[in-house]
Amino acid sequence: MIRKLSLVLLSLLTLAGCKADYPGAMDNPKPESETFAVTSLNGTVAVANGIYDLEVYVRGSEDSLLVITANGKRSAFLLQESVWKHGYVRGITVSDGKVVLSSTTLEPNATYELSAAYLRKTGSTRVLVKGGDFSMLSQVEKNGGTYSDRDGVAGDCFALCAKEGVNLARLRLYNDPGNTSYPSKNFFKGIQNEQDILGLAKRAKAAGMEIELTFHYSDFWTNGGKQYKPAAWKAMTLAQLQEQMYAYTKAFLQKMVAQGTAPQYVSLGNEIQSGILFGIVKDGKPTEKVNGYCDDMYKLAALLAQGSKAVREVCPQAKIIIHLTTSADITVETFKWFFSAMKNANLDYDIIGASYYPYYGNKTIEEMIAGAEKLCTLYDKDFIFMETGFAWAEKMPDGSDGQISNNKPYKQMTPEAQRTFLLDLTEQIKAGSERILGYIYWDPIYLDAPNCGWAVGEPNVTANSTLFDFDGKMLPAFDAYRFNN
Repeated sequence: MIRKLSLVLLSLLTLAGCKADYPGAMDNPKPESETFAVTSLNGTVAVANGIYDLEVYVRGSEDSLLVITANGKRSAFLLQESVWKHGYVRGITVSDGKVVLSSTTLEPNATYELSAAYLRKTGSTRVLVKGGDFSMLSQVEKNGGTYSDRDGVAGDCFALCAKEGVNLARLRLYNDPGNTSYPSKNFFKGIQNEQDILGLAKRAKAAGMEIELTFHYSDFWTNGGKQYKPAAWKAMTLAQLQEQMYAYTKAFLQKMVAQGTAPQYVSLGNEIQSGILFGIVKDGKPTEKVNGYCDDMYKLAALLAQGSKAVREVCPQAKIIIHLTTSADITVETFKWFFSAMKNANLDYDIIGASYYPYYGNKTIEEMIAGAEKLCTLYDKDFIFMETGFAWAEKMPDGSDGQISNNKPYKQMTPEAQRTFLLDLTEQIKAGSERILGYIYWDPIYLDAPNCGWAVGEPNVTANSTLFDFDGKMLPAFDAYRFNN
């Protein structure tokens, strides 16, 4: 009887200033709906135990950051004066019959206005993935690159990032980088090989991060049209490659498990919309797009299935990711073609992964989220932004263009614009379905230290899109990590 009375009293709360022309206005919810109106974002609300989402409609001082906290769960909103922001704080756990709310604006003298807010019981313990790729960290550190916090205090890169809220480390594994074959001879020997990745995995776990492990199944960079077979696999038939995919994947995962760093996520390949394990390389180019090339999706699926089998056997708790990229030419339709083929081949995987750089795809966050939602519904899979990146400087330290030379359709290239992009991406992911898990930033840590190019003897092309400035100091974009969970 006491619980029912509490529900009735809470449901009769009047929304402060919530008129019919304000966003979020609605009739007071029925007690049995387990939806509670909230009149202030500061204070305590009595509710039944369970897991809730807080839905809010807010506006305020232009470009000020509003941070709302509810029982330790937190969301950040970049406010606008003339537009009501509609957003969420997700996964609020209530075990003592109350939600403690607090709100603050980071900028001095900034204010905000609340139109409406509701606590809704969902039962969903959604945790936002806020990751970064740390694969090249050893190369930076061995060549003198250092990292510091927002105040310029130096520290360990993993520890600094974890303190800001980074909760996942992506680690990319190459079979034998830096061997004498082409193109691996142009890569850094001992970087991103088994020993290096095992060491980075220990550091990531010690910092409290989950691990996403990406198998490149190559000795060199892989993406779209570049999927060179490892040199040791060059003479193998398709049947032998299937056996090797299984054996190699299983053996390395066993090493990860043995040292206590079993990954929570495993990606079979990197940006594989064209396939994996292309044929013989001559004069620097694959002469045969065979084996896992996408003109025969059943061969590709047969190879991927062996990697999937190994993951299920060694790390049954891990989620398997199939990762494609997006560009002006690679759209949702390409994803539908690819994953329909995987569905027809009964490939066992859990998550659709996509690279999203505004520069390459000329797509807004809204467009990417809408496409992700369609894919989740169509294939009954979760979705993750496996890579995202945004340039904060127009030029590299030497005045040259970086790999990301602009941020179309976003015009500015400043630390503030990078911060806005990542805050908006985070906000829109949290406003969408829980099947969109989060994002992994690429490459947040690859500074322009000596001998830290994209290959041996080549320039660094990522230092203008990292999450640290040219001196290794944290950029404001870390606000998206710090104030969201």
